[in-house]
Amino acid sequence: MRTYVADPDRWSLRLGLVSLAAIFVVELICKLPGLVSFVMIPLSLLGYMVGLIVILATTVYLVLKRRPRRGVSVFLIFLLPALLWWPINWADDLVHLGLTVGFGVGQDGVVSTTNSRDFKAYDWSVGLAGGPSTILIHDVTDDIALPIAQHKHPPSDEGGSAQECAGKVRHLAGHYYVCVF
Repeated sequence: MRTYVADPDRWSLRLGLVSLAAIFVVELICKLPGLVSFVMIPLSLLGYMVGLIVILATTVYLVLKRRPRRGVSVFLIFLLPALLWWPINWADDLVHLGLTVGFGVGQDGVVSTTNSRDFKAYDWSVGLAGGPSTILIHDVTDDIALPIAQHKHPPSDEGGSAQECAGKVRHLAGHYYVCVF
């Protein structure tokens, strides 16, 4: 019977993929309004800093012990989420959109609607003092993406969001936009 000895210096993408999933979940929790995100935001920042120090120290140790493949594999725990930060946040916003529109969770307060029913605003702010206000906007006419002078409907049909967000929104999906001010 043959026995195989594991190579102590081998490539492994598994830890990097696990870190991507963990970062995705933590970022999603931090974006949801409420007490959980209020606590998770400072804890995640502290965890990111401690984790980065541990990852860098482990990488240096493994490289010094002449196991560079293993060291690079450990460094991928940091590198993959850093390189994919924008797609992770975009995917988090899409999941947050699904939670908000589909289940009515993931928003602070009630939905702000107008008389025309073509415009809805959801408060996505997490409530940190001095932090930005984040609003999910559903605009069937897509006027919110244009400067206010080019809107086809009067600003009163768009609630108070038109003054702050007109032309300064980020398209999310369909007729949904995210405004941060």
